[in-house]
Amino acid sequence: MGHSDPLPLARISDELLADLRTEFAATAAAHDEQASFPHANFERLGGLNLLALTVPVTHGGLGGGLADAARVVGAVGGGEASTGLLLAMNYLMHHALARNQPQGYDAITQAAVEGRGVLNALQAEPELGSVIRGGLPGTVATQQTDGTWCVSGRKAYATGSPIVRWWLVGARTGTVDAPRLGTVLVPGDAPGLTVKPTWNHAGLRATASHEIEMVDVKVPAEYALGFHPPGAPELKARQAVVQVWNGLLIAALYDGIARAGRDWLHSFLHDRKPANLGAALATVPRLQTIVGEIETLLLINRTLIDDATHRADASPRLETLRAQQVKYTVTSNAIRILDLALSATGNHGLDRANPLERHYRDALCGRVHAPQADTVLLNVGKAALGV
Repeated sequence: MGHSDPLPLARISDELLADLRTEFAATAAAHDEQASFPHANFERLGGLNLLALTVPVTHGGLGGGLADAARVVGAVGGGEASTGLLLAMNYLMHHALARNQPQGYDAITQAAVEGRGVLNALQAEPELGSVIRGGLPGTVATQQTDGTWCVSGRKAYATGSPIVRWWLVGARTGTVDAPRLGTVLVPGDAPGLTVKPTWNHAGLRATASHEIEMVDVKVPAEYALGFHPPGAPELKARQAVVQVWNGLLIAALYDGIARAGRDWLHSFLHDRKPANLGAALATVPRLQTIVGEIETLLLINRTLIDDATHRADASPRLETLRAQQVKYTVTSNAIRILDLALSATGNHGLDRANPLERHYRDALCGRVHAPQADTVLLNVGKAALGV
């Protein structure tokens, strides 16, 4: 990926983001149909230094916060959803690393600034499922006598597998009876790491979220980012940061997808003029009511995302539960918005020549991102009841 004409944070204008959304939307249908990874989109983002949005200014990045990241993810995801998802994960991982800046951090940030340093995490496993529901990872990291680490295990849903430069791999050390949990930084091209092409999904088809198998992958000593007993305060603090950023960036992504569907609906209702009506569908009161409900749901989404991201940027006390509620509400609203749009457009909305059915399929994936609805509502209910 080349890097040219870097942008300072202040120059990430609404116009630029609208242009990127339009540019990425032009090839989104082809990537969806072919399940092909959008390499060109990441070359474009790298050239604008947008891969380094959440890298500190002292390391050549833009120094953006959560509100900045959510704004970019929403626009990019509205153009091509798979690009938006990996971009969100990249922003989260760079933010998490910036808090501790482990050895090797300079190389990681330099790669991001040069437009070739995409990061993501590997947490889920085929046998384990979502880590947030508990259980020990089957992936094991073993420290060698020379201080290096050896990592073996299988991971699922490796979003961005064709280009991720470093994976933050969730692993355990020791025995099942006395485990320590933590993260190991594993290069994407490490010997012993193999991508298994398993991804064939209804939505977000271009993410290349394949499985990854690691067999005796060797990494330097400094790439172990801290192992602690389950439930240790250090792990809880790290997880709180991840959960806030993850929840709100996922919300921003699916809000962007819903807005793209809304925009197509508006164009369709203005352009479609049935002979038996003699006017555009936009003049029909029933359809105007549907659009009114959609606009109201989008207002709720935008208000929640803006409030929560600015709160998280301004306060050192991260509000995990609020982020979970926003993620749940916004993703639910996104599905409802696109369902309403389909109800207003009938066969046209379901025709693969139009983007609405793709936006709907992508939006359905919002339900499966952790934390899922039952977990969020249980946590909220327990907190409200004080139990």
